Amino acid sequence: MDCACVMVYDSKYPELFRSEMAIAKKLHKCSECRRIILIGEKYEHVSGKWEGQFETFKTCSDCLSIRESFFCDGYLFGELLENLCEHISEMNGEISSDCIVDLTPAAKAKVCEMIEQAWEYFDD
Repeated sequence: MDCACVMVYDSKYPELFRSEMAIAKKLHKCSECRRIILIGEKYEHVSGKWEGQFETFKTCSDCLSIRESFFCDGYLFGELLENLCEHISEMNGEISSDCIVDLTPAAKAKVCEMIEQAWEYFDD
């Protein structure tokens, strides 16, 4: 089974966009999972202008690995885990190991937890 791409549709494209990998010099909060990005940890820093509004997003390496493995056709900042959970549910928890193999250890644990929750739901 090949890895399935999570499909997210949004008509909002940024007017300006900048993405860079950074190393935290202070504590930040991941825009996806809300965990604290620790000093010295790599993260993605994105800034841009959407519909006239300037916004900044910081994504931890765990959520970034999920995005890179599952979201091949776009994504919405702040909705990564919600969209992935919905996708796993739609797939009845049947996710190829190809999707999971390149995840960080913490991301693997999170995705496997979502898969197990889907299995429990469908077993009931």
